Amino acid sequence: MSVVTFSNKDKRETGQTLSVAAIATVMAIEHNYKILILSTDFDDKTLERAFFKDNKTAKSINSLFRNKAGATDVSNGLEGLVRLFASNRADASLISSYARPILTGRLDLISSPKTTTYKEYENISDYFSQIIEVANTIYDVVFVDLSDVIPEENIERVYNVSTMVAMGLSQNKTSIDNFLKLKMENEFYQKNSVMLTIGKYDEESIYTSKNIARYLKEGINPFIVPYSIRFADSCSEGQIVDYILKVRSLAFTDGDDGKFYQEVKDTAERIDYERRSIDFGIK
Repeated sequence: MSVVTFSNKDKRETGQTLSVAAIATVMAIEHNYKILILSTDFDDKTLERAFFKDNKTAKSINSLFRNKAGATDVSNGLEGLVRLFASNRADASLISSYARPILTGRLDLISSPKTTTYKEYENISDYFSQIIEVANTIYDVVFVDLSDVIPEENIERVYNVSTMVAMGLSQNKTSIDNFLKLKMENEFYQKNSVMLTIGKYDEESIYTSKNIARYLKEGINPFIVPYSIRFADSCSEGQIVDYILKVRSLAFTDGDDGKFYQEVKDTAERIDYERRSIDFGIK
């Protein structure tokens, strides 16, 4: 059981949230894992909108994968979980009751807090690391989409309960140099469990995954999720699962959709290998 946290110290948009959505969905489809995505955004429903249309489960082209809408009461969401933890009534068996099912028995989502008041959000964030720790006892993999507006001490708590931390980069020299500085100033970012990821990846850039790894003296190349307008459109329409299932059978050479799926699948496999290596003490 592993916690894979996606984080970002870059001021530019790195495509972090939709990268988490793509990787988690592909991993859930390709493996018989029970996976949870935890969204920690403030006043942002990007992840929820990627999976659900009009607050209802989007109709899937494959009903064998899709859970029936309304099967689970998640009316209290993350705030409900926080109330349980605050009153010392938290129980691992209750976690899934506050999650929205996406793929039956394989992929759940705990949406970001509903509050639009930052002070209340800040208080809620005090419990993120505890919720993650408990969720990790019943899910094979917990993907955390970690917001950069969380207080720094709470970000560190989430890092401390994570198996891996995937730091987001943009394909430009400023972003790369900023991470190099961060790595030199803070020993945490030198750990083997801290890796890099590039969302909206463009293979035509001179800042390729391989070149970035070489420049930063990283042991492995950054994980990548290519930019795909059809994937982005599907996310905006709450149809990410439908899109992934449609392109799943395509080969790398079958146009942009095939290339997108195969690249994300490769990234999901690499993350799966790395997180299991760390969990089992192979490295």
